[in-house]
Amino acid sequence: MALKKARRPKDSAGLNITSMMDMMTIILVFLLKSYSTSDVSVAPSDMLQLPSSSAQKPPELAVNLVVARNQIVVDGVPVLNLTTIPDEDNPGQYLAAVPEDEKKGQSIDKLYQRLLDKAEAAKALAEQSGSEEHAFKGRVLIQCDKELPFAVLREVMYTAGQAQFGEFKFVVYKTE
Repeated sequence: MALKKARRPKDSAGLNITSMMDMMTIILVFLLKSYSTSDVSVAPSDMLQLPSSSAQKPPELAVNLVVARNQIVVDGVPVLNLTTIPDEDNPGQYLAAVPEDEKKGQSIDKLYQRLLDKAEAAKALAEQSGSEEHAFKGRVLIQCDKELPFAVLREVMYTAGQAQFGEFKFVVYKTE
């Protein structure tokens, strides 16, 4: 007696993609969790070329101070235009400098007033919120041109220190 083979019914339901959708959802969640952004925006400019560094620390939220070859900007608002003076070491070349009528000793008046206003606003915000997260830390992010004379940077840092900003973070391009 011959045995009949059992016939399997043909399934015409199509492809089941449930497990593939689960896998794609897991990948999407992983990518969204690992994605990060930084709070520092660097506007490309001919007057600002940041130095390169192998630093690994990500930028933190702070007052953004840009010192380009032609001006000083605090949080996107121009504060002061810089002048040029002849370079004593290299005849025929010029260096950026803070105008003498804008300074009192090492302090830059307009920059001091702008930073002091920022510090007072940050302290008022911290007092209103009452949380430690919004507390004023005196932190400033400095973006300065790599060709800028140290004398200008020293005056900017001194002024920021006088305006209650004592923690300096420098923004650089990351090299691999």
